[in-house]
Amino acid sequence: MGDNKRAEQIHRRQFVKFSGVAGTTGFLGLVGADRALADGGQPADSPLPDPGGPGGTSCPTPSNLCGFPGDTGGRYDLWDRVQVCTGARSAPSTNCLQTTATYVVLHGSPETNHNFLLLPTCRVKGIECPFIATASAPNYWLEAWGNAQPGQPGHVVYPHIGLGVNSAGSRQQDQLHIHLAGMHSGVQTQLNMHDSVITNNPANWRSQIVPVWGLTSTGISAPRSYRVLHVANLNANLFTLLRDYVVRPTGADMGTQMLAVTPRLIGNGGFYVLNSEPGLTTPPGQPGGTGTVDFLLAYA
Repeated sequence: MGDNKRAEQIHRRQFVKFSGVAGTTGFLGLVGADRALADGGQPADSPLPDPGGPGGTSCPTPSNLCGFPGDTGGRYDLWDRVQVCTGARSAPSTNCLQTTATYVVLHGSPETNHNFLLLPTCRVKGIECPFIATASAPNYWLEAWGNAQPGQPGHVVYPHIGLGVNSAGSRQQDQLHIHLAGMHSGVQTQLNMHDSVITNNPANWRSQIVPVWGLTSTGISAPRSYRVLHVANLNANLFTLLRDYVVRPTGADMGTQMLAVTPRLIGNGGFYVLNSEPGLTTPPGQPGGTGTVDFLLAYA
């Protein structure tokens, strides 16, 4: 069976599974302000990406923002590992948990049952690459959520699942990678408490700022502020929503943004989408922002 055919079948099986996992969250339902965006997102106003990725997928034109296919070593180690998984590079085998035409799934570090990574098969340096917010890009968030479910290669064994992408200044590797990890204890409870002030209208996302206490790398409790949006499902490209409703209206830099996702366990379900940046302007008395998802996610 060819790689493209296998990838299509995997995607269909996962999509059916996602629908069942979502249950009362209305994973396939489209409500309120999410409807138009979930049906197809915003029209791409960036130059069309250069086709020619693995399996015939569209990939971004090589650039300083998106990276170059020849990048290797050091901060490009994850990109090297992606190429080994796709067969584009010959090297000692890496532990490829899942390989499709558009993404691969790898173990994170440290290697635990709740620390995995989903990475594009295209050369995509990180959140600053304009390609990921265009209509040509795969919905990496939807794929990440599906791979984190039971029976899937990146199954996150933890009370609550969290997905996250760091800002350019907070990451250690320059290949886009969505963390599939646990969500620190207490974060869900705090989001539930703030639920009444969390919007489901993307146009209001930039002004919905709430404090959330998480953990530092040394296990010390610490608060940070986040813009929080409630979405009914992950059908819409979250990178596009971030670009169109937060970055452009505020004049922010896409590269300074972090983005995290976790299920909303009350009401009619759905997901909370958390965004922050180091220079976030917060209401009086609230803590500052952050460019890292590490306050929220549990890896070890």
